[in-house]
Amino acid sequence: MATAASAQEKEPFLLKGKVLDAESQEGVPMVHVIVENKRKGTSGDSEGNFKVPVALGDLVQITSIGYAPIEFIVTEDFEAYKGQEMILFMIPKVYELDSVVVIHLSDDFYLRRKKNEPIEIVGLPKPTDNPRDWSKPQVVVDGNGIGIYGLLNIFDKQLQQKKKVRELQAAIDAENERKAKADAKYNRSLVKEITGIDDRVIEEFMEFCAFTEGEVIRASEYEITARLLSRYHAFLRR
Repeated sequence: MATAASAQEKEPFLLKGKVLDAESQEGVPMVHVIVENKRKGTSGDSEGNFKVPVALGDLVQITSIGYAPIEFIVTEDFEAYKGQEMILFMIPKVYELDSVVVIHLSDDFYLRRKKNEPIEIVGLPKPTDNPRDWSKPQVVVDGNGIGIYGLLNIFDKQLQQKKKVRELQAAIDAENERKAKADAKYNRSLVKEITGIDDRVIEEFMEFCAFTEGEVIRASEYEITARLLSRYHAFLRR
């Protein structure tokens, strides 16, 4: 297992991009660009341009009010955009609200209690027999303005998306922890110390060993040493 690329994989680079409305092709102003796994981010300008430092494996989320979020993991393919501008398209998102229920208030000046008698308004659908479903918006209109009560389900999808992001991040963290454990037990320094192999062929030898992370994590130091010496002799006899 080659680990020389580990440092390079984590080397940050500047990702430049421009976010456009997928329908109008115009820039989406002031987008929020967050590197979720590092809890860092930035905002785009009025034309949708942004710059953010990233590294391979980072989870990036781009959001803006009224648009479906964009999420992606930085892979080796993104290195091709170093110094270049990447174009991203955001899809406008339409929120569908339940029909409005208008509640008549009593004429009592001091109490202003609701009569709980829906007012029939021409042009609007009549309320159902049981309009007070508190899992949906409840709108009350009086002379002082509009009050909205209850939970807004329009954000349920966003909550589910955030949950998926958290689950993905947990998986990334677990994978990084697994790699760190393997690298601590099996690395270039250990291989050179045990075999005395030349730097010019150490990468080739470690690929020849083809030890998996699971094998390394489960093996004891003695077992790793024995396997290394066995593979080294086989490597010399090729």
